[in-house]
Amino acid sequence: MMRRILTVALPAACLLVAACSSNPSREGVAALPELPSNVVRLDDRWSVTVGDGNDGEVVQLEPAVKAPAVYAASRDGVIRAIGRATGTVRWTRELDVGITGGIGLGDNVLAIGTDQSDLLLLNAKDGKTLWTAKLGAALLSVPRVTDKDVIVQTLDGRIQVFQVADGARRWQFDTPVPPLSLRGNAAPVVSGDKLYAVSGQGDLYQLDLATGLPIWQTRVTNSRGRGEIERLMDIDGDLVLDNNGTLYTAGFQSQLTATDTIAVRRRWQINVSTSQSVGLDGAHVYAVDNDGTMAAINRITGELIWRQDGLKGRKLLSPVTWRGLVVVGDSDGYLHLFSPVDGKPRGRERASGDPLMSVVVDAPQLLTLTTKGKLRAWDVTP
Repeated sequence: MMRRILTVALPAACLLVAACSSNPSREGVAALPELPSNVVRLDDRWSVTVGDGNDGEVVQLEPAVKAPAVYAASRDGVIRAIGRATGTVRWTRELDVGITGGIGLGDNVLAIGTDQSDLLLLNAKDGKTLWTAKLGAALLSVPRVTDKDVIVQTLDGRIQVFQVADGARRWQFDTPVPPLSLRGNAAPVVSGDKLYAVSGQGDLYQLDLATGLPIWQTRVTNSRGRGEIERLMDIDGDLVLDNNGTLYTAGFQSQLTATDTIAVRRRWQINVSTSQSVGLDGAHVYAVDNDGTMAAINRITGELIWRQDGLKGRKLLSPVTWRGLVVVGDSDGYLHLFSPVDGKPRGRERASGDPLMSVVVDAPQLLTLTTKGKLRAWDVTP
């Protein structure tokens, strides 16, 4: 079946695209929430430019962290290793191809997807290419790297596993793709000798990592509309697996679902429409909706704890938990800080005049990467 990719064809999907504006003066965009007197402030520790960011395309490249370096990439093929503490550039690699997916990080190796539908494995010490493998389709998500394997899921639904040692493909598993979808897909999750992945049609798979054979399959989301556009659903936010074996999936025009991967049963499910991953702490799951609202949900029961409407109309990134706060970036370049207890605003920082592309926790600091390629490290002001 031929797959049609949708990027900006419908109004609701406009919030998924970096080029869409979230000017507060526009109708439907909420004014920024009022801050408390004891506002939490952030310090800019260091900043580095990494290429031209996403080059105006719908890609979300994420920095990867492994002491002592932060690794970041840009759509135009620039990769940099940066010292975590000082922001000193350790090495720079400029590829002759563009980058669409990454960065996946393993022991002394980096994995990225290119605009030639190739998978590249690089030496993390100097950025030199170790091997290249053909994927046959675009890779827009982050590769997962273990001691022995590099695992990817490409835009055509295929899950492929390559050996770290030599780039040989060990196995491939095909998942179905819907006739109409957004441009993106979720990154799989590895846990021990098992691999979890979702299809664009809303099925969750547990696969044997050694053989690629399916162990079980279960439905985690369903479409909610009547017409073709209204029935469009897709899971683009990465899968999140907690320490108790509960896996969280969230999709566009569908649901946020908590699945018990041990008993293979649904724990709870609520309606949501998002292209982002969820955030977790010990008590809650945090999710953003494409309309700019954010919610905290009880991890055990699925009960709604609070909802924050103060950012409505803005394009929000995946929420993260950091230093006892819930942090979410937006397309106006802001970092918004909220209390995990009641969702009330705790602080706000204009991280950039450009839209943010990703926000990553690098304890004790926080990293932001803009669509123009500016990487910054932040800490709470003492």
